[in-house]
Amino acid sequence: MKGQARETTSFVQAQARVWAHRPVSARYYHLTLHCPEVARHAAPGQFVLLACQSGLSGAEGVFDPLLPRPLAMLDADPASGLLEFLYFVAGRGTNFLRQTVESALAGRDVRLCMIGPLGRGFEPVSGVEAHVGVGGGSGVAPLVYFFRRMDSSMARHLILAARSREHLVSGETVALPGVAVSTATDDGTSGFRGNAVEALADLLDGSLAGRRVALYVAGPEPMMLAAVRLARARRLPVRVSLEARMACGVGVCRGCVVDGRNPHPKTGLHRYCVCQDGPVFDPDELDGAWSAGT
Repeated sequence: MKGQARETTSFVQAQARVWAHRPVSARYYHLTLHCPEVARHAAPGQFVLLACQSGLSGAEGVFDPLLPRPLAMLDADPASGLLEFLYFVAGRGTNFLRQTVESALAGRDVRLCMIGPLGRGFEPVSGVEAHVGVGGGSGVAPLVYFFRRMDSSMARHLILAARSREHLVSGETVALPGVAVSTATDDGTSGFRGNAVEALADLLDGSLAGRRVALYVAGPEPMMLAAVRLARARRLPVRVSLEARMACGVGVCRGCVVDGRNPHPKTGLHRYCVCQDGPVFDPDELDGAWSAGT
């Protein structure tokens, strides 16, 4: 992966139709959209840009907010053309998305413009005995998609972490046959009492002790940094899925760059775009806070 140009799948721009929408925790919504043009090319760990166009903004046919919102996929089914997402209302853009989706389900004429699939997703690390995912917040979505599509013969463990039980996404949204799914909450109201990385250490010292394990982490940056430090201390391969504000999704605007340890194979600069070179990275590719402990 290091020093090589990154290959990503082709993307399209298409209209998406709202299929279903429901709350799945005190914070998160499960959104299902119909967009066959994107679904047939999607892969775990990739994302889409989603923009709402309707009269809700006060000007028919105008995108407001102007910039689309990046959303990681929870699942994609090429056969049905359905794509699933987890999101929470964090500001004006995601609140408008919620309003638009609810208006569509109420029969109002609204349109969602989708661009995707975008970015470089997850791939299983070879030469290991078990795969362990650690997801916090919206980072749960790409890991569920990845572990759902992973070879069922592989030993798979997934830790879902949140502050408390009411913030956990559970039930059929994260149903993964054949995967050992466990939870961790800061207040101990569900599963392991402690944070995600403490739960990870407990798993590695318990049922996975002495086994060669690959780690995949997605969620808040402090959680991912702590998981990377643990992985390096134990000499385990690890992949992280970064989040960033982005406008174009294709590496043109340069609004989501991160520092790289080596020159980019195409530009020669020590800069990588989260939207195009990621969002999934081997942290050994990254500099700054990600290089601690190397």
